[in-house]
Amino acid sequence: MTMGRRQLWDRAEVLAAAMGLFRRRGYLGASLRDIEEATGLHPGSLYRTFQSKDGLFHAALEAYNEQVVQGRVRVHLLEPADPVAGIRSFFTSAFETGVDPDPGCLLTNTAVECFAVPQAAPGVRQGLETIESGFADALTRARALGRVSAELDVEMAAAQLLALYQGLLVLVRAGTPITKLHTVTDGALASIGPRKRDSDE
Repeated sequence: MTMGRRQLWDRAEVLAAAMGLFRRRGYLGASLRDIEEATGLHPGSLYRTFQSKDGLFHAALEAYNEQVVQGRVRVHLLEPADPVAGIRSFFTSAFETGVDPDPGCLLTNTAVECFAVPQAAPGVRQGLETIESGFADALTRARALGRVSAELDVEMAAAQLLALYQGLLVLVRAGTPITKLHTVTDGALASIGPRKRDSDE
């Protein structure tokens, strides 16, 4: 009986490398040679496992939604005791990334390419809906805690925050000065009219 050849690479590591490559280069800008160099996969392994570059990209986008997007939404929007502070930290965490330049959000970068890669649109929409739902959850809790107006339209405000956040990410990718990014963040918070707590006054 002939045994199948043992897989010598780790799928999670390959997808992490692919996420990094697609964040930096985009789907269109990443060549097969780039993929091979980034992941260490030879073309045969790539096609046996993912069928195509498109298959690898979809797997990487799915992993990004599960690991990065859902993780950031949980940490900044679902878990903080102060939901308004959580919304602020969700914004600022996009540009206060330390010394290394951020390669940008895979969702945002891919959304820009969707005109040429329409098959990626469902994955992009899924990620954006996760973020919008996180904003809605934080705003609902903020309203219940009296941190925003009781009349706040949560659905509309969550959609507005999503649009502002995506615009912020484009500015980050364009190298906008951090002072302006903080100004954009302040404007996003002002749009929901957060009420000051006694400790803030």
